[in-house]
Amino acid sequence: MTQAAVGRRAQERLRERTILRAALEELALSDYGGMTVEGVAARAGVNKTTVYRKWQTKAELMRAALSSVFETYRVGPTAGDLRSDLLRIARIVLDFSRSFEGQCLTRLRLLQHPEPELAKIAHDLNAKQLAQLSALVKAARARGELGPDVDIVLLVDMIWGAVHARVVMKNEPVDDALLHRIVDMLMKAARPAATSGTGPKRKPARPR
Repeated sequence: MTQAAVGRRAQERLRERTILRAALEELALSDYGGMTVEGVAARAGVNKTTVYRKWQTKAELMRAALSSVFETYRVGPTAGDLRSDLLRIARIVLDFSRSFEGQCLTRLRLLQHPEPELAKIAHDLNAKQLAQLSALVKAARARGELGPDVDIVLLVDMIWGAVHARVVMKNEPVDDALLHRIVDMLMKAARPAATSGTGPKRKPARPR
């Protein structure tokens, strides 16, 4: 590939990222029913034909925009141990909560959105995330790190809740030390009983 072709490809990728970001902005400002491809093009500073050339419908455009967010904040694959995986997820949650994408999307409640088209996209992406979590669970259980009855989705929800409450609701600082504390507390609940010190207790010795 020539240097000129490389430069053109880089410009195309930049333009694509600009359009996808503009789509998220329009979604946040106008919601799905009010947003238009023309509005996205105007916000991105491109002609609407540039958008339609890549994405034929508003649904295709939003699927691409939300998929780009999913890829940026994907939870898998496993790092090789559960604690590292949960720490990575906690950092992803923190980055998302602070990000432009997080600020745009959190309030829209995409999985319960009244527009079926948008809700379908959100459910498809959520299914991919759940598949990644399932792979983490399988690997953690194979290593003996996770009890058989632990709900990993609830575990991740607890990370989301703790971080989101600090960042969004309380506007309090969150550093890596706090993420370690959150994860370590959850790890105690996630460990199998035989390794967490919650197994059967010995009977006290009879006094002599």
